Amino acid sequence: MEKIDVIYLYEHVARELDVACAVKCIAEQHYGIRIELVHWPSGLPRAFSQFRPRVVALTHCYSAGDYQPTLLEWRKSVFFNLAWEQLLCPATRNHKMPSDEFSRKHVIHHAWSDFFANDLLDQGIPGQNIFINGHPAYMLYEEPYRQYFMQRLDLASQYHLDMNKRWIFFPENFGWAFLSDKQVQTDWLQRGTSRDEADTMIRFARASLEEIMKWCVEMMTHNSVELIIRPRPATPLNDFKVAVQQFIGVIPDRMHFIKEESIREWIMASDVVISSYSTSLIEAALAGKRAYLFEPYPIPKFLHSDWHDYIAHIKTQGECTKACLNGFVNSDNDQLASWARTTMQPRGDAIWNLAEFLAKICQGEIQPPSLPNRKTVTKTGRFRLPKWALYEYRRIRHQKLRRNAAVRILRVHENDHLSPIAIEQRTNKWKSLLARNDNQKSN
Repeated sequence: MEKIDVIYLYEHVARELDVACAVKCIAEQHYGIRIELVHWPSGLPRAFSQFRPRVVALTHCYSAGDYQPTLLEWRKSVFFNLAWEQLLCPATRNHKMPSDEFSRKHVIHHAWSDFFANDLLDQGIPGQNIFINGHPAYMLYEEPYRQYFMQRLDLASQYHLDMNKRWIFFPENFGWAFLSDKQVQTDWLQRGTSRDEADTMIRFARASLEEIMKWCVEMMTHNSVELIIRPRPATPLNDFKVAVQQFIGVIPDRMHFIKEESIREWIMASDVVISSYSTSLIEAALAGKRAYLFEPYPIPKFLHSDWHDYIAHIKTQGECTKACLNGFVNSDNDQLASWARTTMQPRGDAIWNLAEFLAKICQGEIQPPSLPNRKTVTKTGRFRLPKWALYEYRRIRHQKLRRNAAVRILRVHENDHLSPIAIEQRTNKWKSLLARNDNQKSN
């Protein structure tokens, strides 16, 4: 079994892997620690059999139940919560905050902002277990990181888009429209969401998506537009296209459904970014793009977030056409970008800061939380077995269950599993870019 400094888990390639690769390169080059990138959950069985990490960086951490196999295998590691979902609305806040002894007492939490750090304090997280940094993904729109991504010319060639037309990028965020009854029950109702709230969100998502797609069809009657629609990671591409066909019938030629690449390439290459309440609109504002929040129906109060107040809302077909084709000027994009920089980029380079903080944990400069005890990891069973026997039984059992679960999850989250070779290629590209930047600074 190989000892390693950090196991860095990622769930969604498009959302997390670029930051992970950059952090890995900086940490290894400048701080001398080794980081292994592992997909959660499909990469865990192999990692369990190969590594004993000093630190495990989690994609999220709401309770020990999220990481039973990981706790059973690596209980004595230091756990660091990357917390990839922090811009929460009332509908999601109760589900996506630390909620048990493990997540509150035995984990260091990464906060993008002071307001999220305050939310963590309200949940009982000790202040010494909170690392206030900034949003690392927002740094990808800054130099030198933005040089990594494909340019508009390359995207046009690869995906058969007209360089000379106006590119409208639509990263959709209507996940509720595609939830099965079982998903609603297990993921939301059992965690405290009321039936009325769930039904409201489902109706809102389906009605809004249908209306927006009709607006898009009207927009496509203008020959000057290429529309790039990106379904969210958890929605299979074919399921999304089938739903769109039910709404609008025949799909126009210049309406493209593309899940490849990250949203960063498409945001930086596009002329206009449209969506519902997707936080990709914040990234579009940071990239200096015109961004609009489409709201054909009023957003329910429990889906409202503060940042919605800093962006223009499009509520009619006419406004849609005017915004996307003519790009009418408004100051809301500047307000949104200013809000994001002030609240979530106040402490410099959040990617570099994250690499440095992980290195400090490994080098003993950061006092880690206490280790979770066997009671936290091993709950009492039906049979009176010694703790060590019950622990080993559950460790083996959970590892097998996780392997089977990984197969099911891979069928849902398209493009989220990369081979070790593909990850190495990405990492090498990041390493080359950051090395060039280091050389330029030294000259």
